[in-house]
Amino acid sequence: MDDLDRAQDLEMASRNAAITAQQSKQVKVTLSHCQDCGNGIPPKRQKIGGVIRCIECQQLIEMKQKRGL
Repeated sequence: MDDLDRAQDLEMASRNAAITAQQSKQVKVTLSHCQDCGNGIPPKRQKIGGVIRCIECQQLIEMKQKRGL
């Protein structure tokens, strides 16, 4: 391993540490009711963190994104 490889490894480790630190600072809002339809979100799903839609609405959003709509 030469100096360039070590420098790249150090830079990558530093970048990964910075990203991890930033992600840990972000607050993931979780809702008790779906922002789209208003139906309740099961407590087990709420524990995931960052949940804002019921399963049905989330599936619709993901299908639309997959189709490019």
